[in-house]
Amino acid sequence: MRAVCIDFETANGFIGSACSVGIAVLEEGQIVDTNYWLIKPHPRYNYFDPLNVSIHGIKAQDVKDAPEFDLIYGQISPLFENAYVIAHNASFDMSVLRHILDLYEIPYPEVDYLCTYKTALKTWSGLDNYKLDTVCKFLNHDFAHHNALEDAIACGNVLLSALSARGVTTIKELAALVGMRLGKLYAGGYNPCSIAKRTSKKA
Repeated sequence: MRAVCIDFETANGFIGSACSVGIAVLEEGQIVDTNYWLIKPHPRYNYFDPLNVSIHGIKAQDVKDAPEFDLIYGQISPLFENAYVIAHNASFDMSVLRHILDLYEIPYPEVDYLCTYKTALKTWSGLDNYKLDTVCKFLNHDFAHHNALEDAIACGNVLLSALSARGVTTIKELAALVGMRLGKLYAGGYNPCSIAKRTSKKA
């Protein structure tokens, strides 16, 4: 099983205003590679809302010499080949990816993706909520929340823990057990990740 866990932080309220991205690559049940980039937002959306800054701590001066997304995507896109993409609250991160690809008129990659938020919701009962920091506290995984790389690694650990809790080794098996239809990106469009209302929780 090869999976690419991804997390974006954004500069402002526009979903495509990515200012950092973290990636953790999983193979055979362990993290084998990590990558982190600061990103200068697209010129149309290159401003930093104080609210966003208060969340992730990235300021305009931190990215003044950083590349725009189109200049780093050539390093990211090969990681998607023959891999599932994983994100916690995938509706956000995959929306960031779609919007920023649209801004630079870059075709969507062909990938299936899984949401660990939805997976955790259907795997562990009784948590106060299923935000990444809450789930990781439950799993005894310490990390620096809202650092994109730390969040990507944490997402990977949630995935591995869910696979273990469910007693399976593949993304397809996990998705089937939690009643999830994997999301899909493809040239010209996408299908969102969704989950059935009636599925069993493991614990």
